[in-house]
Amino acid sequence: MTTPAGWYDDGSGNRRWWDGLQWTEHVVTGRPAPGGESTASEPTVQEPTASEPAPEAPVPAVPITPPADAEPAPFVPPYTLAGQMPAPAATTSPAGTTYPAYGGYPAASWPVAPSPQPATGVPVVGIIGLVAVVIGVVCACFPVIAIAGWALLAVGFVMSLISLFLRGRKWPGITGLVVAVIGAVLAAAVSFLVLATSSIAENGDSPFAAPGDRPSSEGDSPTGREDPSTIEGAEMVPFEELEVGDCLPLVEYTDDDVIFDLPVVPCAQPHTDEIYLIFDVEDGEFPGDDALGVTASDGCLAAFESYVGVSYDVSELDYYYYQPTKSSWNHASDRTVQCILFSYEEVTGTLKGANY
Repeated sequence: MTTPAGWYDDGSGNRRWWDGLQWTEHVVTGRPAPGGESTASEPTVQEPTASEPAPEAPVPAVPITPPADAEPAPFVPPYTLAGQMPAPAATTSPAGTTYPAYGGYPAASWPVAPSPQPATGVPVVGIIGLVAVVIGVVCACFPVIAIAGWALLAVGFVMSLISLFLRGRKWPGITGLVVAVIGAVLAAAVSFLVLATSSIAENGDSPFAAPGDRPSSEGDSPTGREDPSTIEGAEMVPFEELEVGDCLPLVEYTDDDVIFDLPVVPCAQPHTDEIYLIFDVEDGEFPGDDALGVTASDGCLAAFESYVGVSYDVSELDYYYYQPTKSSWNHASDRTVQCILFSYEEVTGTLKGANY
């Protein structure tokens, strides 16, 4: 039901023309006295301008006679002017949202879609990344599967990082990143310790090359237990650089000595040892110290007479050899045997063709 067009009190003490849909700019000043008569002698009507259409003739409203005991209720227009708006009354919609009411009319009540709530689930990518990181750290600690472990650790790190950009809880991704960083450091340290421990256990204090059954000299050795590098005229030469004809001073080694090189002196200088043969044994798995010693001794003995000029049985000279250790065999591919002549007295010059 709509309010018919007519002059109504607009709440400011004036009467304004209501066209049935909205207020117009046509105003009659002065408040009507009780009973419908205005307090002014003659109401002043603001006529519409030429540009505005003249208002339609007012249609008199049909009066409604209230009961005798009822108090007259003030007229409430459909809309109130700006600035005259009464305080809003709070109204709650069925959905629980509160809307104000204006102009005496209750606010419309209709369900409103709730705002999206933040996701509370856990991203699957984060969980998978965390599991991959943990498994990767464990696998990376074992040298046999270390490569697969490091690869899995990298995949888990990337997945944990991606999960931070997805909606949902962030703790799996953050935990995965922390475990990946700490686990990588731990795995690297463990791998290093395992490799170092296995290398020490395998190598022990074994020298790079081990001497065979070296003949002992009579009496005290001329050089005693001095450092071979301090021998006058000596040059420390690694085993792989030794050559046939190199002369060596007498140096007494013990089983605890680690031998990586030998002192080489000019053959014109007094010495006791001389290299007369260098050869490689058959490749393959390490045969063991004893079996390798037999092979080295047989090879050195076979070349003795051709170098000295007489057979080993009648010669005053002796021989010994250096053979690969298990460590040098496995880690340095060492297959070389050095055969060395030994004189019980110091000599000068070469022993090749000594004939004694």
